[in-house]
Amino acid sequence: MIFIRSVFEKRPLRSGESPQSFFEHVRGKYSFLLESGRMVMKDQKSEFGGRGVGERYSYVGWDPFMVLYLEKGAVYLEKLKDFARWKKSPIRQILDGDAMKILRDIFSEFSYRGDFWFPFCGGAAGFITYDFGCALQNVEQGVFDDIALPDYCLMFVDKLVVVDHERGEVYLTAFAQTEVEALAKLAQIKEDLKRPLVIRGKGEIGKIESNLSAKVYREKIMKIKEYLRQGQTYQVNFSQRFSADSSLDGWAVFKALFKKSPAPFSCYFDYGDFEIVSASPELLLRKRKDHLETWPIKGTVARGANAREEARFVKRLLSSEKDEAELAMIVDLARNDLGRVCEAGSITVESHRELMKLSHVIHTFSRVSGKMARDKDVFDAIQSVFPGGSITGCPKKRTMEIIDKLEDFKRGIYTGSAGYISFSGDADLNILIRSILLKDNKIYFQAGGGIVIDSDAGKEYEESFNKARGILETLADG
Repeated sequence: MIFIRSVFEKRPLRSGESPQSFFEHVRGKYSFLLESGRMVMKDQKSEFGGRGVGERYSYVGWDPFMVLYLEKGAVYLEKLKDFARWKKSPIRQILDGDAMKILRDIFSEFSYRGDFWFPFCGGAAGFITYDFGCALQNVEQGVFDDIALPDYCLMFVDKLVVVDHERGEVYLTAFAQTEVEALAKLAQIKEDLKRPLVIRGKGEIGKIESNLSAKVYREKIMKIKEYLRQGQTYQVNFSQRFSADSSLDGWAVFKALFKKSPAPFSCYFDYGDFEIVSASPELLLRKRKDHLETWPIKGTVARGANAREEARFVKRLLSSEKDEAELAMIVDLARNDLGRVCEAGSITVESHRELMKLSHVIHTFSRVSGKMARDKDVFDAIQSVFPGGSITGCPKKRTMEIIDKLEDFKRGIYTGSAGYISFSGDADLNILIRSILLKDNKIYFQAGGGIVIDSDAGKEYEESFNKARGILETLADG
């Protein structure tokens, strides 16, 4: 067992400072920003929901001591600097065994001692692909893998800059086995935040194209309806993929997207060979001690041009029997997912059909929670809920098999998950919608929606563009 402790310095957030301004000094290969779109002080009203959604904190991470990734069925551990038992380990090694069990075993070697002010007290941040979810659900994929991403990739960090949006404070935080080591890392944080900013070219983007024409999209919807009529599924989340040649800087794309479409679970990851940009509004899993939550989204309308038009759109959304039925179905699926890892009788729908107003669309969402059983851990919880039912359909496994027959490519990050797992056992993981991958001079993103028996193919096609509009407009603006 490796016992770790933290040291931190706290001060008020100064004028002109933000999570993004801190990140710009430390960005580079293997760095990340987990950016809350909540961005309000506690006495202000949040537009993301009546009680506020998103995370109170934003996290800046860089210079990990190791990276763990799953690629083509093999788990690789890449040691980047000395930390605890990895001081004498090979720089790069292949770990044998089940990919999720390996992750659990690594975390079981760390024990965080002491009180902490925020949920992410050192640990791993990164992403899990939708395709890893297919493996967890025993769904055999036949779709083409043209991007070749790792199935998961996690950076283990021992330094963080944490911004508390509620109190307007910033924490410089370091983690180590001894206080002396942690203080040395704290001093390094201060030096790293003095690094000169790297100014990169804006880059260019070619013509953005979908893999589906309107005609082919409608034909696919007809196939889905046949599965629905046969009773093989009750809902299918179907998407189209957009792509273009691109030399854009992913960080510049993130800043522009966050400015245009702030969202409560936004993030940016720089892996060197590829970048992930997300303005996600959806929470897959939150763990605080033994409390678990998931917030499924179903139901979408565009924002109105004015207050009167928006009120009319909201009324239409809330009066939609189709949207209400879809959300109820996914809430039941979320209850079942959490029920596999929670104590009997503890599952609660804390709220149903709350409004979430984003820059281009308005969603309805629900909050489902439960008390985690004593013999379960965060990795059991991830396996239980991943991938989220709102972006697969119901029943989950059969619907994922149908998605595999209808979509042309592996989804990769789309409808996967990104966030952190803390050494304390807490976690926040989003669902990677409204998200972009930049890799090999190409840019990729997807948008879709839940298809049911009475779905109108033309309206669903239009809704997918509404969901992609924030990204499309951001990229059009360069």
